[in-house]
Amino acid sequence: MKIEYIVLDENLKMRDLAGYEKLLPNDRQEKIARYRFEKDQLRSLIAGLLIRRAIGDSEIIFGAHEKPYAKDSGICFSVSHSGDIVAIAVDENEVGLDVEEIPEENRLKIADRFYHPAERAYVHGAQDKARAFCRIWTRKEAVLKMTGEGISTDLTAFDTTAEPLSGQIVTVDLDNYCLSVCSEKAISSMDVYISKIELKELLQ
Repeated sequence: MKIEYIVLDENLKMRDLAGYEKLLPNDRQEKIARYRFEKDQLRSLIAGLLIRRAIGDSEIIFGAHEKPYAKDSGICFSVSHSGDIVAIAVDENEVGLDVEEIPEENRLKIADRFYHPAERAYVHGAQDKARAFCRIWTRKEAVLKMTGEGISTDLTAFDTTAEPLSGQIVTVDLDNYCLSVCSEKAISSMDVYISKIELKELLQ
């Protein structure tokens, strides 16, 4: 499995990428245009370009739960963005990816409402509770993006710290972010190749 991510320059503007949105499918162009804020437009544009880099000219089709696939290519992918990071996971198996910026401490009460009891215990027992909260949140999101179910699922009903799910998820820390990827198959950190790429590589 390959994961690539870009850290956006805080000074980057849409005008710096003028014309690149025209390389993307119409639905992605429309999605970019619907965003009100420029940073959201930038992240959506970069996500689209990462998908294009991964699947080339393959057509994107949508399966159950509107999960996207690269038609007739055997490539599965998942994109995520948060703050200044935009990332993509690419594999031959079903995959879900989530990246999140470490939250403020006041968000930790969400764990008591939406986490499995074992996950709550993990967060409350951690020295860095905000990071522990973020690690579990990204793991849950990665599972739901892998299955395509979305957060309408009861989040307390599954435990990402226990088998079998724990054997399908890899979580890493990226400075002030957490990133988790979930595969339909068992994986370890040795199976996941993560690389940071520069924007200029994406625009070639």
